[in-house]
Formats: sequence, structure tokens, C-alpha cells
Amino acid sequence: MNFKKIKTIGTAALAAATVLAGCGKETTSTAPETASDGMREIHYFSSRSASDDTMVTLQEITEAYNSQGGNIKLVIDSNADRSAYDQKLRTMIAGNQMPDMFDLDATPYAVELGEQGKLTDMDAFLDEIGEKDNYIPLALNYGRTAEGKLYTLPLELSTEMIWYNTDMFADAGVEAPETLDDLLAACKALEEKGYTPFGIGGADGWPLLRLLAAYPFRMSGNDFLNQLASGEATMSDAEGIAASEFMAEIGQYFQPGFTTTDVATGLNLFLSGKCAMYPTGTWELNYFTDENRPEGLNVSYFYMPTCDGAVTGANEYWAFGGIGLAVNPDKFDDEYKDYLSFVVKNYSSAYFAHQHLAPQKVNTDDASDFDALFLQVMDDTAKIGDTAARPWDVVLNEDVIATINDNLPGLCMGEETPEEFVDAVNEALESNRR
Repeated sequence: MNFKKIKTIGTAALAAATVLAGCGKETTSTAPETASDGMREIHYFSSRSASDDTMVTLQEITEAYNSQGGNIKLVIDSNADRSAYDQKLRTMIAGNQMPDMFDLDATPYAVELGEQGKLTDMDAFLDEIGEKDNYIPLALNYGRTAEGKLYTLPLELSTEMIWYNTDMFADAGVEAPETLDDLLAACKALEEKGYTPFGIGGADGWPLLRLLAAYPFRMSGNDFLNQLASGEATMSDAEGIAASEFMAEIGQYFQPGFTTTDVATGLNLFLSGKCAMYPTGTWELNYFTDENRPEGLNVSYFYMPTCDGAVTGANEYWAFGGIGLAVNPDKFDDEYKDYLSFVVKNYSSAYFAHQHLAPQKVNTDDASDFDALFLQVMDDTAKIGDTAARPWDVVLNEDVIATINDNLPGLCMGEETPEEFVDAVNEALESNRR
């Protein structure tokens, strides 16, 4: 299916997605639901908004499926507040009201559900329909648990970078940093010129976690993180000390009030020229294109800086498939399987048409009318190394992450020493192992 052809139905699909958002029904029945018009309803409980291009693309594919004889109505129940989403999902599943499909990371909770037989084996499904080799490994394998199980399908391929104001950098006499030491030096120079070096959504947690993870990933890849999770390492190891000291130093360059700033506000700070740098991912790429970027704002980006003695390459950084799509195995009958097979085989081309990196390999020959920035980022992804950084909030127990999130702001503001931070994390790790 040609992605340009699918692209033409996007407006109608967006309208459909908006109407259907919030209409999800909870049910304890394993029988498929039928709408009043006789169509089979598949309910998707999502942590994304219904207007997100992932959801819009799924609606487009559903319409295409129905135009070829299908009988599916995709009903999206959206809760874009991730904390509230996670809590509601757990409540639904505990009450035997698991949605037909839903968003899920490869967390310890996913492992628990998988061991209870409550998740569809996506390795087996992809093998059955012959589509596994069409996925980009970094996108597909992001959804694997530490035990190697695959319970979700990726809907995107995302990379993360730090955007910077090129005019501010030039005025401060600095260039895009290659090392983490360079990054700190750039922050100092920018501050001395009167600029706020970093605009960051500290209230959302994950942007701070990404910076915390930089030194450990450069020093030992994902080994340190995996060993923290397994009990073979502690935050007192060299990687943990380096990470803690780095956060204590870079935190002084965040904007005032960063602990109560969400990522949307952080983005607006950068786009309005009130800070020199802003960390984000390709899901916000459209804000930086020539068409959408504020007039007079000149920007560029750099990926995770490296460090002396790094074991990971400069072309290895944050790259993953994003939160994955999980399927309720009790609802996964032949009709549902046929529909999802069609989605897998056609989704990536349609998603790519919205100028997003797709989880599967797509034909990019007819992309000349795409934005130059998107093409540049797409070219970067072709050069990514074999190792990608794993998010700490996916690998570590949620209680440990809660402790880290509770203590990181104080560490960044100088209210807590690196030693105190390390002790707090170690205590949480130890409590989790008891």
C-alpha cells in the first residue's frame, strides 16, 4: 500500500479519532463487542491523545481495512496523563476488565502480566504472519523484557536529542558539545552571557532521568542499569557516582522553577527564545521545522554527548520503539488477528507519511517533498550503532524510580549532596530486594 495514497485519508481519520476518543467501554466478557451498526468494536486504551499521529494512523489503517471488506470499529479511550493512565490500566486489569488493546512498556509489571498469561506473545504472532524481519531491530527489541519476551508491537521509532539556539551558542562562543564536560562548559559560558542554558520539564520526571543516565550509558552501556535492576550493582559504583555528580553540577543551569515545569512549558520556553537548550525526542520534531518554528528562531541539535573512556559510540544514544501496543489474548480471535495483521503490514508506511520515523523499513524513494529537517534526522537513524540507551523508568522497579524522582530535584538544586542522593537510591534498591 503506497504511503502517499494512505496519507490522503488523514483528515477524515482525525475527525473519527476525535469523535471516538473517550468512548471506551469496560467489559469482563471475552466475547467481541458489536456496535449498533453491526461492526466489531476493538477498544484501545491509550496513553496518547486521540489526535496523536499514532492514533490517527491507526484510524486511517482501520478505514483502509474496512474498505477492503473488514468490519472493525476502532474505539480509542485516551488518557494522556501517563501516571493516571498507568493507575487506571492496573485497576482495569485487576478487575478483569482488560481492554482489547492498550499501551504498555516492557516494565516489571509487563513481565508479571506475561507470566500470568495475560498478554499476547508478539514473537509468535509476527512469526505467524512473516513480518518480524521487516521491523527495525532497535524499534522492535525495545519492547522486549529483560527475559527476552516480546509482548508489545512498536508504533514508532524515536530518537532523542538536545535542541539548541544557534544564535545564543554563537554569541557565547561555544559549539555543539561532543562530550559531557563540553556540555557543562557550554552551560557555564551561556550563563555568563546572560542566557538560561537549559529549559527542562522537570515536573515530568523522565527528562531528568535521561540526563542522569548519560554517564552510566557512556561508561558501561546498559550493563550498569541492568545490574542495578538485578542487584549486582549499587548507585555507589563508579557509574552511579559520576551520574550523581553530573546532575548536581548541571542542575544549576536549569531554568528557575524547573521542578514544576512540564515538558510542554519547557518546549515553549525554548521556542520563545527564553533558554538555550531543550531536550526532547523526534515525536516533537514538527515544532522545529521551517514551516512551524517561530520566525527568527535558529536551531540545531546534538545527540547524547560522550565522555573519556566511553564504551559506547557517539552514534549510540536514545533510540527506541516508544510505548508498545499490547493485546488481550482472550479477545484475540481470528477476526481480530486478521485485522492486526493488516495493521502491521500497512501501518509504518502510513505513519511515515505523517513525517515520523516508522518502526518498520519503508520505501523512502518518494520523500523529496518532506521537510529537510525530517530527512536529516531520518539520515541520522541510518547511522545509529547497535546499542541504544535503555530508559531507567522502564528497567527499574517503580518504587526505585519514585525514590529517584523524589530526590533528583533536590540534587539538581543543591539541596541534597551527591552522597545523600546515592544513599537514598541504594536504600530504595535494597528495600526492593527484600
